[in-house]
Parts: sequence; structure tokens; C-alpha cells
Amino acid sequence: MADTVQATMPDGTSIWVRVNDEDEGPRDTGFGDRLSRQLGDLPQTLETVTRSVRSGLQHAAPDEVTLEFGIEIAAKSGQLVSVVTEAGGKATLKVTVTWRKEEPAESAVTETPREDPEEDRA
Repeated sequence: MADTVQATMPDGTSIWVRVNDEDEGPRDTGFGDRLSRQLGDLPQTLETVTRSVRSGLQHAAPDEVTLEFGIEIAAKSGQLVSVVTEAGGKATLKVTVTWRKEEPAESAVTETPREDPEEDRA
């Protein structure tokens, strides 16, 4: 069952999240009513995914990387956890890489036009 709760980020910012309660058995019926929750592992989850993608692209050396992914917020034993995927689950990562084509450098040596030898004879 999914509830929408207000979660407090580690920096104190409040956000609204949809939470899937994955616990089987007895359920804390007041869970959805408690508005303030801590998402302490969210920054670590974001950093882990981002670092992994960056490491995989290090040798390709793109000029720009855009990463989009969804994080599911789940309730386990009354605690909110951020989950990218679990065994048997699905996760989508959209990675866009950009390389900028460099303009060829202009030659520092400029050829001077040769004089026409016929003009010198006239």
C-alpha cells in the first residue's frame, strides 16, 4: 500500500514522497499520518549511483553527462529507505553523454602568394 508523507531531508528541507509499505504482516496504521520522516540514506543512494555512472564513463571522457533515474521510497520496519532497485525489480537509468566537436585550430603559418615570374620579366 502506498502512502504520501512529508519527509525531512538531512539538510532540513521537507519534501512529499509516495511511500510503498513493503512490510508484510501487521502495519503501523499511523504511518501515513506522521508527516515528518528522515530520509538519511537518500544522499548516499544518489552519490552511489552518480559515482558508478561517472566511473563507467571516465575513459570515454565526455564533455557533459546528464543522468536521470527514479528512486522509490519504501517503508521497511517503519523506516523510510530510498531504493533504486531490488532483486526482481526494475530500474531505469537514462544517461546522456555529449562530446563537443572542437574547431580545428587555424594554422599559425600563413602562406604568402607567390609572385608571378612572368610579371618580373615585363
